[in-house]
Amino acid sequence: MAVIVGTVIDGGKDAGIVAVVMLFLFNFFFAVGLLAIPWLLQAEYAPLAIHTRATALATASNWIFKFLVVGITPISIHCIGWRTYAYIGVFNAFFIPSIYFFCAESHRLSLENIDKCLNCKVKRRKCDEVKPTCLRCSARDERCEWASRLTFRAENALGIEPSLLHRPPGRPPKCFRIKDVTAEIIRDYQHEVPRDEADGSEQSDSLQATVSNDPSPSTVNDRSASFQAGSCWRPNTPFPSTEEDLNHLQSHGYVSMPTPADIESIWSSPVTTAYLDDSIFLPGSAYLDAHSTFRNHLKQEVRSNDATREASPDPSRNTQTWTVDVNFDPLGTRRNTHLPFDPTLGEGPSVTQSSMLQLSQEEEFELWKNWLDEIAPWIDKFDDERHFQQKLPILARSHDHLRYSMLALSARQLERKNHSRHTERSLALYQRAIQLVLPQLHTRSTPVIATCVVLCVLEMQSSSAKAWHQHLDGCAHLIEAVGINGFSGGLDQALFWCFARMDVCGGLIASSKTLIPVERWALGMNLDADMNLFRANKGYNAHACEAVYLCAQILDLLSFHSNLAGRVGASLPTPKVPDAGYAARWMKLWNHISAWYDTRPAEMLPVLSITSSTSPFPKILYSNPAAISGNQLHHTASILMLRHKPAGVNMTPKPNSIFWHARQICGISISNDHHGAWTNAIQPLWIAGQWMSHESEQKAILELLDKIETQSGWSTKWRAEDLKEFWG
Repeated sequence: MAVIVGTVIDGGKDAGIVAVVMLFLFNFFFAVGLLAIPWLLQAEYAPLAIHTRATALATASNWIFKFLVVGITPISIHCIGWRTYAYIGVFNAFFIPSIYFFCAESHRLSLENIDKCLNCKVKRRKCDEVKPTCLRCSARDERCEWASRLTFRAENALGIEPSLLHRPPGRPPKCFRIKDVTAEIIRDYQHEVPRDEADGSEQSDSLQATVSNDPSPSTVNDRSASFQAGSCWRPNTPFPSTEEDLNHLQSHGYVSMPTPADIESIWSSPVTTAYLDDSIFLPGSAYLDAHSTFRNHLKQEVRSNDATREASPDPSRNTQTWTVDVNFDPLGTRRNTHLPFDPTLGEGPSVTQSSMLQLSQEEEFELWKNWLDEIAPWIDKFDDERHFQQKLPILARSHDHLRYSMLALSARQLERKNHSRHTERSLALYQRAIQLVLPQLHTRSTPVIATCVVLCVLEMQSSSAKAWHQHLDGCAHLIEAVGINGFSGGLDQALFWCFARMDVCGGLIASSKTLIPVERWALGMNLDADMNLFRANKGYNAHACEAVYLCAQILDLLSFHSNLAGRVGASLPTPKVPDAGYAARWMKLWNHISAWYDTRPAEMLPVLSITSSTSPFPKILYSNPAAISGNQLHHTASILMLRHKPAGVNMTPKPNSIFWHARQICGISISNDHHGAWTNAIQPLWIAGQWMSHESEQKAILELLDKIETQSGWSTKWRAEDLKEFWG
């Protein structure tokens, strides 16, 4: 601009030529440089939450100012001549300090990291994601320690006096009382289990106690005699009143168990039951005790080399018995069931007030009707023979453990659907099913496996999603030990695919491989051979199961990523496998995923697909739940594969974008109301929701998740909160 000003003032021919050349050079470099900064750069730097609006504003302002400049430039040149170029140059000079002071440094930063930088004031982090250091620590050359971000949640205040919970905030108490937490401390010691060094497995997550075989020393107070009698509850069992007594008991392996009053105060407290989204498998709860016993027995059974009969008792082992008062006999009779108690496995389900309930015929009728109308269609969504709706009730007539497990799942679903705080009925049925199935685990029969799978469904619906693997691993070991796979046929095959869908959901949550290795889902030869098995079966349900299998293969391929299902996370590490091998396996798997979509049978195609003016997503209607869930899993698989595509891989034809697949997932869930497909849609919706930036899209997803929980009873609030946090 300065050169143009000088040449225009001169007015000569040579100066005019120079002015023309410099004007063209200015326009060229301005278009690819300063002009693009306020238009493109600001839109790219905008946080994901306002990215769409920022792009629209930047585009609109660019064109508005462009027309303004075009409109005033001829008039300005006519009126003030060369001075026009002078003030244009001055205005452009202001770009340099504005860019320096207001544009974030993007060198070696991804768009996700830049998004975090723009929220640094909220997160108290610098753009390099390092927390700032205070002046005092900098002056003293000391390490600046930041406090932990701990948030008090009232619903988890299980050790606070009820009177203190309702104290007005901001008003300190006049006096302080020391809360006696002896019972809680003993419970924590009780639930510790040492690492199992025999098989090198990970430390057990079960919170069970180990019972010592040493006789009680004479110095121990007589009141500890009740601890040696087994793991059943004893009314009004006192606790050691002194620290010396407690340490003495712990040193000899005897720890007192909480009294029914203690456990009831935790399990039935209004604070606990008011927060229905939390897991019912709380520390100290009867649900957790029953689950831990069941899980440990499953693992012990799988480790056993004898698959047909119980092992002979070892006289050197101190085998105890625990007594359970059974009150669920439909004939109204009462009896005591004595089951062997293995000290290495922990105590059995505790007898609480919840196990004193009677199940009337009307209640049982209600539970069976809910099973047939609601639960069974969930699980049979990929099964045209409807084994869970037609075969399992028949099998339950001759196997009480299966019957009680089905009733427990039905009762728990009704509790969640109706937002009931009373979990006594489902707890009692859950305990009863476990009590009856434990002596039958050694048979490894189909009814036993069916009971385990049904109980897994109950635990998936009721437990914290972060602990899903803990609730699935025992059943996974049993299924793997028996040798059931996706082509076993009959009820065994239906049980496998029911568990496999839960296994894939757990893998998406934990960013890990499936608990049952994917090589054992079919014949285990190779990927191509397994795919040929699926395609040899022309049924559309087999095509849906093939989508589940492909998702399991993706989890196996991408399991080295710490956050494989998240859009924003840690930087993707370099694959541990050779690049060429990873790329080849990725390409082979992508070809099978594309072939799945291209070869869908007629039943898997949409009945109608339209663009709606009332919904931010397309409306895609399917005729059956297998098509709904199968297509959703395909789009989920495509997002994961495209998200982690190896560099240098060229795909022909060009695939649809990740955003297109994400919109398909949301549109399918909103357009189809089958509850069985909804239960499998929670993780795909979370993955797809991370790609939605418009407010209307986000609102529609949150409303759908709330609708799923309200109508089906399946917990979705935790995923809704994850999306809200991601969207900012």
